Amino acid sequence: MEAADNPPGPAKPEQEHIDPVVKSEKQNMATEIIFCFLRKASLLLVGYFICYFNFSLTLPLLTICSLVWLEINKSKKINRITSKSRASSMTKKDILKVVDELPSWVTFPDRERADWLNEIILQLWPSINNCIIKHFRGHLQTKMRKKFESFRFEAVDFGEMPPKIDGVKVYNRTTTKDSIIIDFDIYYDGDCDINFSMSGAQIGRLKDFQLAAELRVVLKPLTIKMPIIGGIQLFFLNTPDIHFELEGISSIPGFSYFIRQKIEHRITKKIVFPNKITKRFLKSVEAAELKSQEPEGVLRVHVFEAKNLERKDVTGKSDPYVILNVGAQECKTHVVKRELNPKWDYWCEFIILDPVAQHMQFMVFDQDDLNEDDFLGNGVVEINTVIKENENDKWFTLDNAKHGKVHMRFTWLGLSSDYSKLGAAYQETKLLKVADISTALLTVYVDCAMNLPTVKAFKKPDPYVILTVGRNQLKSKVKKHTTDPVWEEGFSLLIPNPETNALFISIIDKQTDIKMDQLVYHMKNLSDFPDLQLSKEEFPLSVAGKIIVSLQLRILTNEFFEDDDSDTDSDEDLIRHNSLRASTSNRVSSSSTNSSSKSFPVQEAKEVMEQSVVEHVQASSHTVRKSPSFRVKPDLGQMELTLFYSEARQKLVVTVHKITNLLLKDASDIPDPYVKLKLITPETHSIKHKTKVITDNCDPVFEETFEYLLTQTELSRSKLILTVKSKKMFFNSNIIGQVIINFRTFHDLEEPYREWFELAEARDSD
Repeated sequence: MEAADNPPGPAKPEQEHIDPVVKSEKQNMATEIIFCFLRKASLLLVGYFICYFNFSLTLPLLTICSLVWLEINKSKKINRITSKSRASSMTKKDILKVVDELPSWVTFPDRERADWLNEIILQLWPSINNCIIKHFRGHLQTKMRKKFESFRFEAVDFGEMPPKIDGVKVYNRTTTKDSIIIDFDIYYDGDCDINFSMSGAQIGRLKDFQLAAELRVVLKPLTIKMPIIGGIQLFFLNTPDIHFELEGISSIPGFSYFIRQKIEHRITKKIVFPNKITKRFLKSVEAAELKSQEPEGVLRVHVFEAKNLERKDVTGKSDPYVILNVGAQECKTHVVKRELNPKWDYWCEFIILDPVAQHMQFMVFDQDDLNEDDFLGNGVVEINTVIKENENDKWFTLDNAKHGKVHMRFTWLGLSSDYSKLGAAYQETKLLKVADISTALLTVYVDCAMNLPTVKAFKKPDPYVILTVGRNQLKSKVKKHTTDPVWEEGFSLLIPNPETNALFISIIDKQTDIKMDQLVYHMKNLSDFPDLQLSKEEFPLSVAGKIIVSLQLRILTNEFFEDDDSDTDSDEDLIRHNSLRASTSNRVSSSSTNSSSKSFPVQEAKEVMEQSVVEHVQASSHTVRKSPSFRVKPDLGQMELTLFYSEARQKLVVTVHKITNLLLKDASDIPDPYVKLKLITPETHSIKHKTKVITDNCDPVFEETFEYLLTQTELSRSKLILTVKSKKMFFNSNIIGQVIINFRTFHDLEEPYREWFELAEARDSD
């Protein structure tokens, strides 16, 4: 043995292992000390010789030169310190003012340069270019020929300049769990040149193609087997910025717009979130783990109003509407006719994967019936900055427009697996009185179907799936010629009310558009499962066959959003959810949230809300309060009103109930009363409404409700004028009395305020 061959001897001192870097640093330090000693010694020697040889004039000159040299070095040092101090105090906005366009690795500290990656792409670009050309001449040209038989790409060239990666960010382990998330900022501005023809004649040319996008690459799941990574996801977090020039027939305005829309729609449908490209590397990895969606929350947007928009119509007005996008998700408001200060009062919701990295784009257009809609301006909203406390109500100045602003409000909704919170979510939707907002999010993973019926004899169908919940509808890919399709697709659907809504999974044949089979699943059934989810459950279809799906339900809850720092981007970019917002959702009694019954919280929340409003109205209906804002003349009569302001909806609701004891001057001339309402606000022109006319009545009952959209600040500076008139045939209306309500005197209208108001002599024009 080795121990026998080498008998123990006297212990030798162990030789220290010296790091070459440490050794080099020690040598540099010794050299610096020697040079410093020589400099000091040389100065002493120079001074000694000057004094020894009595060079009296040389000494002052040398002293002056030394002082000047020291002063210059001192000023340089001070300037360096001042510059560093000034730079450290500058915010990101200040830096961007100095330099308009900076690469992301400069703008964001958590982005890194990717020069090495750009060098690799540059060397691979000729091969990548050839692959893209083959795709254009093969798959893409074949698809185009299904609609246009003679279509052909004559020349396809993407040039010698490849796309460039501007910055790279890798998320750390605390945020990515069992995956690796990488964001790439990609820019392409190459010498692209594509010619296409129909029937042998060249109809167009596409050139100067430009692209700016943020590509997210997700490597998941991480395994202990080679190749360590189970699969990959590729998608754009936000809609990419695309620009290109068209020449030839394709540059005609109408046709050009059509081509642009098709190209953008194709890219959005293929690779913009929630759409993604996935690839499995290991067969042992479940497709559901790679393809199912995992949203972080829901963004609720209230597009309230706009002001000072540009005039685009010949009438001096515009017909504005707004389009909002978060990734591939799009919402559109209704059109407000002939208005430069429109009020849409439009609500919509977006499913958010990453509130820090994603943003919302909005564009304002003027609707034209004959030509393309005119552009009125656009803007970008950074989601993480507008869903924080006290930051969710903002005016946005329109970009690329001479003037104009849009007023929007935002709510961040977290996801909870506690079904008892449904009561609070449902109560909030009832208080908002908006039909198109949701209380829950349903995530569906459609795996496969088996033994589907055939539509045509001796011919297999091309099945695809349509998922429907209420008005929300999503569609899967088409599987060709099979009765056992495997889709393996994930979807997310917003649910208005899981207590009453059902999920309809319809299987359609693409060839005939005939419904082959269907599954109806009631959302309420998920409350019986742990964590409100079931995995790869097999359900029988209504006609024949089976379908395998996974379902997960999450209740939407109001939460505060907070990241580490709004001015500097941290490496972690974490989302921390704090306590629930103190809002109307907390008005549900504790008994509703602790009920053992699954359906009870929603019903009780509804009853509590309705009962509280009714009780308050009944309690206040017998109280008479004189308004201090006008001179009272008791014999003119009294008017009963209900005032209510919803802060969540930013809406004032005025109900005119009835009038009693109107002054009757002549028994043969009984009045035909009606009420004319005029709301005066400092920001906008007056808004007028009027009730119906009640003939021959001194105690008319109207029971009519009028709504006004205005912010709480505008409300405090507004006044409402209610003028009672008598309408007689062929004669002008006679004013009977007037009530003036100044909202500065009202401090709380969060609950219905029902009162009797004395009519006074008219003092304001109606």
